[in-house]
Amino acid sequence: MSKWSIQRLLQEHLDGYRQQHGMTLHQHKAVQSLMLCRTARMGSHAQYCEAGHLQGVYYNSCHHRACPQCQALSRERWLVSRESMLLDSVHHHWIFTFPHQLNPLWQFNRDWFQDALFSVVSATLKQLTADPVYLGAKPAFLLALHSWGRKLDLHPHLHCLIADGGLDGAGRWRKPKRARFLPARVMAQLVRGKLLARLRQALFSGQLRLPGSDGMQHWQNLFNKLGRINWVVHCCKPYEHGHGVAKYLARYVSGGAFKNSQLLSVGKGIVWFRYRNHRTQQRETTHCTVNEFIRRLLLHLPAPGKPMLRYYGLYHGSCLPLLNRAREHLGQAVVIGPPALDWLTFISKFGELPRCSQCDSILQSAGAQKKMVH
Repeated sequence: MSKWSIQRLLQEHLDGYRQQHGMTLHQHKAVQSLMLCRTARMGSHAQYCEAGHLQGVYYNSCHHRACPQCQALSRERWLVSRESMLLDSVHHHWIFTFPHQLNPLWQFNRDWFQDALFSVVSATLKQLTADPVYLGAKPAFLLALHSWGRKLDLHPHLHCLIADGGLDGAGRWRKPKRARFLPARVMAQLVRGKLLARLRQALFSGQLRLPGSDGMQHWQNLFNKLGRINWVVHCCKPYEHGHGVAKYLARYVSGGAFKNSQLLSVGKGIVWFRYRNHRTQQRETTHCTVNEFIRRLLLHLPAPGKPMLRYYGLYHGSCLPLLNRAREHLGQAVVIGPPALDWLTFISKFGELPRCSQCDSILQSAGAQKKMVH
């Protein structure tokens, strides 16, 4: 196990990076949280059993959603919540990718671009599923944004998890007319047209910050060029249920784009890390300079106030009555809301429940056992 972590790397090398590179305010705040997580600067809390025996004193976590060392409980809570709401049907996993020529605009217009991607993909799916040729019913899907590739390079794309069917206007469960549900080529063409239309409108209305010295004509020409090439929607083999995809997405709900377990070593200005090759599915090792590694980390910090996951159709929070009607059709019990998951239940998955060292009682709850230490 490597002794290196993202926290240690930032603590030792961020000052050098700051001397050579600029950072936005939200990047400053984010890396400050990551560097101070579970250190004395964050304060601490004392743990007691219900009989009042002290169990230990622990430093507080930063709770930043990009922190790779304190988000395990948050990920598990999201997974438990999603799995409790998923429909018991086949689910499709689609990945919407976008031409890399748009990456410079993404870097200068992250908030606008992120909202635009969610908007055009969700509008495309709603348009096609409303068509009786394909489904003619209200679908159930979620979209998850990833901005990175396997080597932390810039690669914005959206993952879609969608149930194989939907609820029609009469409250009946409808199955898709096609085995593959929606055609990938049609989805790609619609997303291409909708996004390029939004980009042109934003360009002419002055909503976009243009990188470098290229003016409006350059980007207008690029949009015209991208409108003549094929965009890619990768359709994975359908899953018998959505739990596998939900578990995959849970790894990226919080905790950032990079895990401490991937970091191998840092020395002589070089960072060595492992990644999984998406073509061979084999683990491989690569390296880059420390400053380049930090630049990539900062590039993928979540934008403030912008959710990385969004829910639509029957999976949207406002559609719980319709979701329950669909669940009844599929032989599932109705749900009232997502179940609660406390830290004790979470850690019990990894072994025996913690016991008091003095009275041997099992710790029962979290709330009454923590007292802040100033």
